[in-house]
Amino acid sequence: MLGAGDGRPNDRTYTSPVVIGIDASRAFAAFPTGIGVYSTEVISGLAADPPADLRLYLNARRPPEGAPRLPEGSEYAPIPLRRGWTRLRLRWELARRPPDLLFVPAYRLPPGRLPPSVVTVHGVEHRMTGSAYSQAAARSVDDFVRDTLGRARRVITPSETTRSDLCQLYGADPAKVTVIPHGVSEALLGADPRATSVELERLRVPRPYLLVVGAHHPRKNVQQAVRALAAAFPGAGGSPSLVVANAAGEAASELARLAQELGVGRRVLLLPHLGPAALAALYRGSEATLVPSLYEGFGLPALEAMALGSPVLAGDSGAVAEVAAGAAILLPSRDLQRWAEGIRELMSNQDLRRHLSGLGRERSSRYTWERSVAEHRAVLLEELSAGRGAP
Repeated sequence: MLGAGDGRPNDRTYTSPVVIGIDASRAFAAFPTGIGVYSTEVISGLAADPPADLRLYLNARRPPEGAPRLPEGSEYAPIPLRRGWTRLRLRWELARRPPDLLFVPAYRLPPGRLPPSVVTVHGVEHRMTGSAYSQAAARSVDDFVRDTLGRARRVITPSETTRSDLCQLYGADPAKVTVIPHGVSEALLGADPRATSVELERLRVPRPYLLVVGAHHPRKNVQQAVRALAAAFPGAGGSPSLVVANAAGEAASELARLAQELGVGRRVLLLPHLGPAALAALYRGSEATLVPSLYEGFGLPALEAMALGSPVLAGDSGAVAEVAAGAAILLPSRDLQRWAEGIRELMSNQDLRRHLSGLGRERSSRYTWERSVAEHRAVLLEELSAGRGAP
């Protein structure tokens, strides 16, 4: 840990400890989606071996139940506000007690003058998927990305794909953008394989089945998986089921309506957000995992599926091809006929499924949160050093 009194380039003397402020508002949720998983894993790893004293900003009155216990010198800073938290409450707190370095794991910097900042940009799907975003939403994300590239001292991306997108679409300085891939949660990897059948029975999952994880945004293109199932197996006989995990709200209702219209309503099971034991069981018990996304800045479900032995059939755009790198079947996300053919081939060819499963396990072993956290720690230390002199 950096000690008190390290000099800064302006020769001022500081007797207070070095502090990294972290926007932890997306971390420690009971059922996180991609950015929530990333925030939780990285922040928890940093808290276990902090590069400096940490100050974790929360949009809550107290740390969530899953939040880790912090070491001496680090603290949670609960600053709740129902709306405008980043723009108002976090900005005020940073002005009141500025840390030496700010780390924002999710795109958006607060407005105004800030400490030196490191920000993670997870992808530019809003630029690559057209109608999947409303014009207002796409403009909003675009503004965040441009602001981040203009004001952050260092930008982290989860893939070379996103780094390249930022450089080509926004003119980002390549030297300013560092690629640090995600990993696979130990909570998933550590789930007992012997409990798979029990979990699937508890969830009433009909076997055999294909799996999709994540239906919270139109760019996930889950409707294509439903259409491909109906096209691949127009009759009920011999058809697998399709299980869609983490489906809730209007997205789940739309999928249910589509399945009924296509005559596969009884073969599509929509499940809510699930804990790691249930999700691990779904991956392990599946015949294959489908990732029909129109574009991904990383593609965590594909990595998780490979790590748990589920063969992957995915869209060929974005970072999934980079992550899978020869360990998955990749098809154009909008080509319904080829997706139907791909599903039929997977279901009829057990040797192919076994081959993909082995390739996926080997490929996914290169991605760990331990490595990711270590690389994040190194970036934060570099930026502290740049601001205060070498530790």
